[in-house]
Amino acid sequence: MRKATELNLVPMIDIFTVLVTFLLMTAVFSRITIVELDLPSSASASVTPPQFRLEVIVRKEGFELTNGSSLIAVIPKVDGAYDLKKLGELVLALKRDYPNADDASVLLQPEIEYDHLIQVMDVVRSTELPADSELLAELRPAAPVPAEPTPETETAKEAAKIGYAKAALPKSVRVALFTDISVGDAP
Repeated sequence: MRKATELNLVPMIDIFTVLVTFLLMTAVFSRITIVELDLPSSASASVTPPQFRLEVIVRKEGFELTNGSSLIAVIPKVDGAYDLKKLGELVLALKRDYPNADDASVLLQPEIEYDHLIQVMDVVRSTELPADSELLAELRPAAPVPAEPTPETETAKEAAKIGYAKAALPKSVRVALFTDISVGDAP
């Protein structure tokens, strides 16, 4: 005589629970995104020239300034140090020539120190100009320049109450140059 045996499913459920948990923990969830591109058609006759983009390549020997396709200037090191003053002058001149350009790239050779990257980015991003400079009208200040108070303004009235005749104007103004900076490896 055979006894009726009961099928025990508990161990099988335990195995499946552990298996599902393991698969969920090790699964790679990928995000699918769609990039919408507006490509020009071949029938369009108007071709716009590419916008100017400054590239500053930091090498062991010094700086190279390019526009992505052609070399603009080479600034060698002076006494073993990078010539940041000359770089600032050239960047300011390029900003004067291309006032609507805001994009710049700083490209580094592999063994350039991080501190040099930060110094170059600071020079490319903005510069100090005297408050009475003629260039200030051409370039946009990074912060608003306070106007000289007149007797009609509230600032002058409040300053007169405290004992100050006029509020002092700043001696120099920080001016934004190339504000959208990307960093990469030098070719």
